[in-house]
Amino acid sequence: MAASTGDRRIGGSTLDIERGILRRADGAATTLRPKTLALLILLHDRAGHLLGRTEILDTVWPEVTVTDDSITQCIVEIRRALGDDGVFLKTVPRRGYLLDLPIPGPAAAPATAHFASPSVPTVAVMPFQLSMHDPELSIFARGVQEGVVGALATLREPVVISASSTHFPGADCMDPRAIGERLGVAYVVAGTLRRAGASLRLTTELSDARTAAVIWQRPYDVSNADTFETQDRIAAIIANTLAPRVQEAELVQARRQRPVDLGAYRLLVQARQLIFRMERTAFEEAGRLLHRAIALDPDFPPTHATLADWHSLRINQGWSDDRDADARGLETAIDAALDRDASHPRALAMRGHNHTILGRRYADAIKLFERALDAAPNDAETWLWTSPTFAWMGDGPEAVRRAERALSLSPSDPLAFRFEHFLSIGHYASGNHAAAADWGLQSWRSNPNYTSNLRVTAAALAALGREAEARPLIERHRRLEPHFRVRPMIDRQAFRDDGERHLYGARLMAAGLPA
Repeated sequence: MAASTGDRRIGGSTLDIERGILRRADGAATTLRPKTLALLILLHDRAGHLLGRTEILDTVWPEVTVTDDSITQCIVEIRRALGDDGVFLKTVPRRGYLLDLPIPGPAAAPATAHFASPSVPTVAVMPFQLSMHDPELSIFARGVQEGVVGALATLREPVVISASSTHFPGADCMDPRAIGERLGVAYVVAGTLRRAGASLRLTTELSDARTAAVIWQRPYDVSNADTFETQDRIAAIIANTLAPRVQEAELVQARRQRPVDLGAYRLLVQARQLIFRMERTAFEEAGRLLHRAIALDPDFPPTHATLADWHSLRINQGWSDDRDADARGLETAIDAALDRDASHPRALAMRGHNHTILGRRYADAIKLFERALDAAPNDAETWLWTSPTFAWMGDGPEAVRRAERALSLSPSDPLAFRFEHFLSIGHYASGNHAAAADWGLQSWRSNPNYTSNLRVTAAALAALGREAEARPLIERHRRLEPHFRVRPMIDRQAFRDDGERHLYGARLMAAGLPA
C-alpha cells in the first residue's frame, strides 16, 4: 500500500508522486515527465499484471492519438531512472509490460538527491527566442522546435522530452543548469531566431545541463520560411546534427570514467567510436563492449542494432572466422532490436540492407526500407542504408538519390566516409565511373581502412583506365585482408545481373587484387 505521502516503493527506489521524482537507493534522483510518471504509477498500481498496449494508451493518453513510440520512450525513461531496479520492469515481447515487484514494505527514507545521469541521455529542445515580437517568426520558431523534437524522437537516442514540457514561465531567462534541474535532462538545446534582410538567421546551440558548457553551436540561414517544407528540412538537419554531438559528449564523459564504472549507454558510444576506426584490434574490443552494454541493459534497441552492424562489418571487412556464425549473430541482434521496438527504423533498414548483401533478397529489402522510412522519414542513417540495394539491383540513379538525401540531412556527419562510399557505389552502378572514383577517393581519405570502399573505388579507377591510381588502395587492401580473393567474393557479391557482377570482378583483378 502506498504511504500517506503518496510515495511508492520499487525495489530500493522511492517514487514521490507529488513532485514526480524517482529517487534511487544510491541517491540519484530523476524528475519524470508527466506521461512517464503516469505510466509508472499505472504499472505500480497494477504490479504483477501484464499491461497491454491498448490499456496503457487508454489510461495514459485518453482521447489523444499517439503511436507506440510514445510508450517505448516512457519505458526507456523509466528504466534509466530506476537503474538497477529496472530489473523489476519486464517486457513481454509483442504483448506488453509488467512491474514484477516483491511484497512491498514501508517506504524508505529518501536519500539526498543529486543530478540524475540516466544511462541514455535526455535532451530538452527549448523554444527559440525571437529578437522582436513577430507573429510570423513565432509560428516558424514553434514549427522548427516541434520538428526537431519529432525528428529526434524517431532516432530513439538521445531521449527527447515533449515540446510542451518546455513552455513554462521564465524559461527564456533560465540557464541550462536550471533547465536541467527543472526538467531532469542532461542536455539543453536552445537558440535564437531573427530576420536578416529577406532571410532568417536561426542560431542553435547544445549545452551540457550539468555544467552549462556550450558543446556545439551553429547558425542557419533560412529562406522561404513560410513553407512547412522549409521547417521540416531545417528541423531534420538540426536533429541529425545534434544526435552525434550528444554521443560525442557522452564519449568524452566515458573517457573520464574508469572502465568498470561505465554505464550501458557510455559503453555503447565507446564501442561505436572503436568500430569506425576500422582497425581489427579496436573492432574486436568494440564487440566485447557491446556485449557488456547489453548485459547491463538488455532492453535498449540501439545497442542491439549496433551489434548487428558490427557483425555485418565483421563479415564484409573479411575479419570473420565464421561467416555463417556472424550472419546468425547479425539476425539475432536485429531480432532483439525489433522485439523491443518493432518500428526501430535503423534496425529495419539495416535488416533490408543485409538481406541484399548476404542473400540478394531485393524485394524483401525494399519492403523493409518502406517500413523504416515510414517510421523515420528524416533520419539520415535510415536513408543511407536504403541506397546500395538499388545500386546492386541496377538502379544506380535511385541509389545516388537516396545517398544524396542522406548526406543532405547530415552534411557534417562524423561517419562521412560511409556516406561517401555509398555515393560511390551508386555512381558506379550508374556507369558514372569518374564520380564513383571521386567519391570513393574522398571516402578513402576520410577512412583508409574501409575495405568495401577500397574495392569499389579500385574497380571504378580500373574502368577509367587509371589502374596506377588504384595501387595505393590495393596495397592497403592487401594489408587489411591478406587472404582476400576476387572469385569467391564475386560468387557472393550483391549485383543482381551476372554480367555486372563478373565485370566488377574483372575490374578488381585488373586493378591488382588476386583472383
